[in-house]
Amino acid sequence: MKNKLIIGLSIIIIVIVAALFLGHKINKQNSASKKKEIFNLTQQLQSKNNQISIIQKFFLQRNENINDIVSPNYINFSKIFINKNLGDLKNYSISKYQTKDVLFNANIKAVSSAYVDFYNDDKEIILVTYDGIFATGELNNISKFKKIKSNITNLIKFEDFFVSDQYGVKDIMVDDDLLYVSLISEKKQNCYNLKIIKSKFNKEYLDFEIFYETVGCVDKKNNHGFLAHQGGGGRMVKKNDNSILFTTGEFRNRPLAQDTNSDYGKILDIDIFSKKSRIISLGHRNPQGLYYSKKYNFIISTEHGPKGGDEINLNKNPMKQIKNFGWPISSYGEHYYKNYSEKILEQAPLNNSHKDYGFEEPIKYFVPSIGISEIVPLNKNDSEFFIGAMGSEVIEKDLGLHYILLDKNKNKVINHKYVLLNERVRDMAVSKDRKTIILFLETSGSLAIIKKN
Repeated sequence: MKNKLIIGLSIIIIVIVAALFLGHKINKQNSASKKKEIFNLTQQLQSKNNQISIIQKFFLQRNENINDIVSPNYINFSKIFINKNLGDLKNYSISKYQTKDVLFNANIKAVSSAYVDFYNDDKEIILVTYDGIFATGELNNISKFKKIKSNITNLIKFEDFFVSDQYGVKDIMVDDDLLYVSLISEKKQNCYNLKIIKSKFNKEYLDFEIFYETVGCVDKKNNHGFLAHQGGGGRMVKKNDNSILFTTGEFRNRPLAQDTNSDYGKILDIDIFSKKSRIISLGHRNPQGLYYSKKYNFIISTEHGPKGGDEINLNKNPMKQIKNFGWPISSYGEHYYKNYSEKILEQAPLNNSHKDYGFEEPIKYFVPSIGISEIVPLNKNDSEFFIGAMGSEVIEKDLGLHYILLDKNKNKVINHKYVLLNERVRDMAVSKDRKTIILFLETSGSLAIIKKN
């Protein structure tokens, strides 16, 4: 067994170095939009990821974890740069720290993926990797995050969660001394749903229990197909002391988004005490960013379109009535493939208007897509926001941050700027005073700290 561990560790080290190198090369070539080179390097990175997955399966069968072999107690970060100007946004500076200790990713163009949030009055950071490794570190000392043991393997029994970029953690949320984690789960064989698990926060051990799970599940075998990582949603935000807002995707089973009897393709309001949910809005494809303004009573959310059509949606007075944002009847994107059956195209016509079909128009949309992700507020007036962009094309304004400014009445975007980071922005969190934003950048596997000067 010892020899096997040594061999496994040696392979892991080779894989990590190769993955980081390829991630850099993909990013560099992307800057020149050399698609053939990107494709070739992506294929190589996929091969390396497959090797990591094979090794992880070996360890899981023995109730061990590859992550504990690489770095048993800590996730270490090294400084790349500090206090650089954030593009044209002169009142912000950015610092960046990279790790080699996070192995799994949520996308083939990423080296490693994780989610972040503040806790302890914004003095500390919680980091949760895509495959469910928990760690905590200090905001003023990013170099070392201490790992926290948990019972997540007792709650998640299907192996693919820990080895595949299709599944995994979708978001985390800190609420006082509670940690909520949303993730994709297998409800029964080849049928998947979303779960929220929660634990009282403890730096030694996290004892999770199931807080909420979506009703029913999405079967891999359906007329529209199945793609979990493009349709999971999973964003959470506290609405008030009694409820949590939660986004769900439709896992590419498109008609579910318009089905009021389904939890999928929705924004849900979950009662913290009864665990019952109600639909706040429907007609969503894959909502990846979510913020609720308590002061002005509106929800601003972001979601992936198909080929084009990423959206920023605004829902004012959201509890007054259920609003419909149109997917898959309306979209400013188009289908990736042209050979769909007449029935599928009838169910998902993707009309290039929302209003004409009785739906809510986005306040902004992106054609081509930017790989839109999380949204965070930048001021107490809830009029300025950062929005993350993943994707893989600089020319399309992917790989960075989008700044937007809303008008006085919070009806429309009146200013928009793009900041190139050369990184896929997987997650963001903002401090209570709106002066510090933490990001996880998955192209290189890095944490970034943005400060408002």
